[in-house]
Amino acid sequence: MSPDTTPSFAFRKATPADAQLLADLGWQTFYEAFAAANNPADMEAFRPTMYSLELQEVELADPATDFLIVENEGEAIAYVKLTAGPAPAEIRAENPIQISRLYTLAQWTGCGLGDKLMQYCLEKGKQQGHDVIWLTVWEHNERAKRFYRKYNFTEAGELDFVLGEDVQRDLYMQREL
Repeated sequence: MSPDTTPSFAFRKATPADAQLLADLGWQTFYEAFAAANNPADMEAFRPTMYSLELQEVELADPATDFLIVENEGEAIAYVKLTAGPAPAEIRAENPIQISRLYTLAQWTGCGLGDKLMQYCLEKGKQQGHDVIWLTVWEHNERAKRFYRKYNFTEAGELDFVLGEDVQRDLYMQREL
């Protein structure tokens, strides 16, 4: 995309046929976001635990899970995964929904896609009658924490996140809908 080209974003719900696309896009966006700050062996060890084709097939078949894919000129460039259901004790809610993943390809960061995906999440959560939306974020991901605070998410606790053999600290964040 050149500076004088306006992107044309298309938003669509994922279908079971998107399992491989989500495995590939999920891994690519995760890798772009975190590889520079992590051990390559830990990154590779983590890949099959979250971004395998089989796991994507299971997640797409789950009626409590909703994926939205963003495309530009037919190319998938971002996505979000919402999951309704029970939350950890740190999240105080009657009927919570989780933003499990919200990622864009690095070259599309700063184009407003995160805002559009967050608006989708907040609207979807309200439409479905959820009272709280929550997520986890790496304690060192300052950009993401600023983004979530912009949408009035507040810290609600912490948890261990295991990346390969590296035990990291993630934060729970939540907001009312």
